Formats: sequence, structure tokens, C-alpha cells
Amino acid sequence: MTSRGVLERLDRLVGGSNDTYIVASSFEPRSVHATSLVAPNAFGRAIVFSYQDTLDSVLGRENMRQIRKLLTTANISCDVLPCLFSDPYSAVRIFDRFLCDRGLADLGTVFMDITCFTKLHLLTLLQYLEGRNGGLSLQVIYTEPLSYGTAQGRPLSYGIEKAVYLPYRPAPQNTNRVGLVAFLGHERMRVERIVQELEPDVAVIVSGEPGFTRDIEDYSQRVNESLISRAEYDQHYRLAPMPAKDLLEAASKLRAEVERMVEEGCGSIYFAPLGTKIQALAIDLLRRSGIDVRMVLAYSIPKRYEKTLYSQGSGPTFHTALYTEGAIDTS
Repeated sequence: MTSRGVLERLDRLVGGSNDTYIVASSFEPRSVHATSLVAPNAFGRAIVFSYQDTLDSVLGRENMRQIRKLLTTANISCDVLPCLFSDPYSAVRIFDRFLCDRGLADLGTVFMDITCFTKLHLLTLLQYLEGRNGGLSLQVIYTEPLSYGTAQGRPLSYGIEKAVYLPYRPAPQNTNRVGLVAFLGHERMRVERIVQELEPDVAVIVSGEPGFTRDIEDYSQRVNESLISRAEYDQHYRLAPMPAKDLLEAASKLRAEVERMVEEGCGSIYFAPLGTKIQALAIDLLRRSGIDVRMVLAYSIPKRYEKTLYSQGSGPTFHTALYTEGAIDTS
């Protein structure tokens, strides 16, 4: 078992007879890769979340079939739960209904392939699992893509359907000052929509440095240049580089920034997780750490995704152990 929060290369995926494997199918080719590493009889059960609004694509349907075939070949019982990209609580609702109907009180250690969950569904599922079990043993799995469609001049998403704001950690709101931590990715309009709607008193703009690759890092900085440069002339904004895939360092730097925002009088802090999945996990670690501030997730949902060229291929797969019954120290 890996050290908590430390990403290690994964070549074979093995759990226990009482453990649960959770994965999300997608139009991305890499959504299948972690499941291809699952050993025979490695888990007591598998749960596949299926985004219904991707199954209208040939790629989405084929990837779902492949995941189910791999699990069946590995002799692992598999249930498919439908959810929607556009509904932030759909995954939690269907999961809760499924667990109640099956009378599943003990999931063992949860091995969760976070690769193709939306960041909003990922964070709300983690919050739900911890609250339901009063503590959670969790192994996180993530597969990098070889490249994104932006390398070929294609946007990752088109338009914005709506922005949603979800309570993530309640706390006394001692002041009306609003803070925003915006994680930058490749979709400038989605970040700017949140900034425009919130008009925060304090904004921390998180750039992924170092990025997964230098090319990905450079592209993110170019496409978000207007927001990054605002930190140079607007005293309410500041730039905060955080690594794209060093979870513990990202969590530590995030906590330092949030503590500073609290000192600056922010009673509510909004988090826009539009960077990497690993940075999104840092938000969850902050919630678990017990920091005394109201946390809200801010997320702009696109009208549609670029399904054909969103990402290409499967890079390395990593995993790390997280245990919410013993909060990870991010100080």
C-alpha cells in the first residue's frame, strides 16, 4: 500500500475480497486504462459510473463495453450507475440509492479511478462517502493522457450552460468578504465566468507549475494570460503557482493561501477546480483538515465537450492512499 498522498506508478491493480473498485466511463480512451490493470478476483465488487450524455457517442459506448468486458474477464461483479455531466448531484443521488437498495454498509477500501470523473462529481462523491461511512479508506488512481486536443488547436469544451455553487464545508461566516481560489486549466471562459459572477474581494489565481508537461503548462499560461496578468495590477488578485501532480505540496500551498485569505477577512471562500484532478484532491484534503472557513465549490458547466479529440492515448497510471478517518496534515 502506498504512502498517504504520495503518487506512485501503478502497473497492476489489486485490492481485497471486501474492497470496492469505482470508475467512470467516458469518451476519453484513457477511461479504460486503469481497469485494464485490474488483476483477476482483485475486488469484491466494481461500480461503473456512466455519463449518459456521453453514451450518444461511439467512443463512449465502446469504452463502456470495454470496461465491463475487462471486469467480467477478471471475475468481478459489476454494476453500472447512470449519471449526468450537467447535474452536479446526479452521481451522489444514484450512488446513495444503489447502496441503500443493496444494503451495502461496508465497502471495504475504496479504489477510485478518478481519471474521467468531472471534478465536481469527484469532490461531491468523496464528501458523500466520508459522511456516509464516518471515515473512509481510499486509494486514488489516475491515468494521464498522452496529450490534449488543445495541442491540435481544438477547444476542450464549447460554451457554458450554467455556473453552479455547492456548499462543501459549512463554517461560521464571520464576515461578508468573499474569496476565490481559481485553478487554471485550458478553458479560459469557464474560469472567467466564475470570476465575473462572484466579483471576489480576494482572488488567488492558481497556475499549474510545474505542469504535467512543459507544453501543457505553457499552453495554460498563454490561454489564461489576461487573468494571470490581472494579478500584476489589481491588488485584490495574486498569482499562486501550485504543482499539477504533487498532491501534498499542492495541498500545503493551498492551505497557506487560504489561511492568508482568512487573515484578510474572507468568511466564505469559493474554489473553482478547473485545473488538474490532483489539484482538485488538494481541495478535498483542505476540507478534511478542519480549517475553520466556509468552503463552496464553484463550477461552470459547459454546453458540450469536445468528444473526438478531448485527449489522446493513455500515459502512465498513478495511485496514492488517502484515509479520511485520519486527516492528512497539509500544514
